[in-house]
Amino acid sequence: MNNDEKQIIANKIKCISETCMKNDYEMLKNMMAAATTTAAEANVSSVEFNERCRVGNNVVDFFTFRERLETRGKYNINFYDFFTNIEEFKKKKFIQTMLTYYETTKNARGLKNECIVLKEVYNICISAINIFRPLLAIEVYQRFKPRRILDFSAGWGGRAVGAAVCNISYFGIDINAGLHDPYNKMSAFLNANSSSSNNLINLLIADAVSYDYSTIVPGYDMVFTSPPYYFIEKYSHNNNYASKDEMDQQFYIPLFSNTYKHLLPGGTFVLNVNNEIYKRVCLALFGPAEQTMNCKKSKRQNDYREMIYIWKKKQKNKIKYNL
Repeated sequence: MNNDEKQIIANKIKCISETCMKNDYEMLKNMMAAATTTAAEANVSSVEFNERCRVGNNVVDFFTFRERLETRGKYNINFYDFFTNIEEFKKKKFIQTMLTYYETTKNARGLKNECIVLKEVYNICISAINIFRPLLAIEVYQRFKPRRILDFSAGWGGRAVGAAVCNISYFGIDINAGLHDPYNKMSAFLNANSSSSNNLINLLIADAVSYDYSTIVPGYDMVFTSPPYYFIEKYSHNNNYASKDEMDQQFYIPLFSNTYKHLLPGGTFVLNVNNEIYKRVCLALFGPAEQTMNCKKSKRQNDYREMIYIWKKKQKNKIKYNL
């Protein structure tokens, strides 16, 4: 399947016009402005949005949804594989049962096209690949008031969109080379629609583990990211690890340690990771999180609420343990 064919499929699932995307971005800016005004009037330092609100998501999906469908889940397949080989997957009883349910009940009136139905079945039976909502990113930014953000697993761009709306400098890195063109187009749009004369949003394709963070000038006072979880989702161009221990030693530990090392004193280190990574890696490196926030997004396969973990870097704060 070539890229044009993939784009046609992506458009059938989410048909987001440029006008729709721009309107969504304006709505996001208006929501942020209204929320900050309300917070100021109530003399509180943070804002909060309804977790069901999806304003801003169309901005993210306009640029990166096609590439998101390349992410591999169970059976090591992505949605395009599932779509192309659907006759084979129908032989799996639980998938055929779900397709029958859609045909006879959930989509009995035929309001959803085939691509939408197959994507929803894929989400349920294989893997649901979520974005980090810009509204949630805005909540984090408004609570901690960073000036320059480092996001070493920039992903689909939700945290970049939130930073642009808040008029905060953002430097995002991701290893997924398939995001090169989407990142260029997203950053161009966000910078063109910023009130700043500088390019606040910078998105770079690079290996976050080997990147030299000392070269980021004048530095960053917040690390905020949501790295890949153990083997739940396989993103394009990511390295493969033989075990969780290997992923800890070659990915999480060096990456968390290095980005924390170059975080400015007084800065905020913010990670959206699952409970297992928090316990296996974060507790040993940083100690218990000083604050947590509810992640407010769809659950990933396990029946628990994801959390955002926060640490403040003291003037002479060092990594707690060497692992």
